[in-house]
Amino acid sequence: MQTNPLLQSVQLALQSNTQEDALRLIDEIVEFCVKHENGKVLGEAEEDLIRLIVAYHWAKKTLYTKFNGSGELEAVFMWYHCDEDDDWNFVTDWEPDKEDGDSIFLAFLYASNTEAFRDGTKEFLEQCPKALSKKLFAIRRRRGIPKRVNYTQKLFKKILEL
Repeated sequence: MQTNPLLQSVQLALQSNTQEDALRLIDEIVEFCVKHENGKVLGEAEEDLIRLIVAYHWAKKTLYTKFNGSGELEAVFMWYHCDEDDDWNFVTDWEPDKEDGDSIFLAFLYASNTEAFRDGTKEFLEQCPKALSKKLFAIRRRRGIPKRVNYTQKLFKKILEL
């Protein structure tokens, strides 16, 4: 496994416990992920691991969140830049994103309502326009086993038409 300096930096920041506002927001995102996790993405990951995942995505700018007018979190999207032949080990080994990779791994996409999902998809595409031209895949757990699911850009069209 290769060294991931960004991951190490995130781990130190979490351990230092000095950025209270950021930590509060990270914990809110973690709570949202745990609440809406159906066992297909994060499996039985402990909250500390999910917290590290969220903070890592925040640091690498592959995290989108949407709050409603009441300040309630409605959507969380996380993704990785990688290559088509990457698999679950890319995530579990904490490999750095491959900005020049040919694929986007859609790691966690959840919204509590249709409008938030549509808005989240629009914002995701603004943050990650490469998703319109790269290969797309996700890894979802089925009966506890990670399985690859391939997508096309038609996925975005369907979501945006909701």
